[in-house]
Amino acid sequence: MTALFKRIDTVFLQVKNIDQSLAWYTETIGLSVRWHEKEGGYAALDTDGETPLTLVQSDHVYPSPHPVFNFYAENIEEARTRLNKNAVRTSPVMNYGTVRSFEFKDPDGNVLGVCHFEE
Repeated sequence: MTALFKRIDTVFLQVKNIDQSLAWYTETIGLSVRWHEKEGGYAALDTDGETPLTLVQSDHVYPSPHPVFNFYAENIEEARTRLNKNAVRTSPVMNYGTVRSFEFKDPDGNVLGVCHFEE
């Protein structure tokens, strides 16, 4: 059977303040803005991959207790060190066989993951 879909086109993440979140995701994580619709409260960020991260402004943000997605890092220790230097608290790096990962939170409390595995 042929797959119905080719890829995940975007990942949506709710935030309380789109401008503050854009500043955090660009300055702290280093993502770049693909587009920003101020009136609608939407912004898409490039992740250097096929799937952008789309921030959606919402009055009510209900963070998940686990990561809503993982960023992939070629050097997971460097990614964790850089986040820590930018005052982002991270969990320790965990080993799950062939996958290593850690977690952190954005300013709205959304839990995000970072993983590494040999491609």
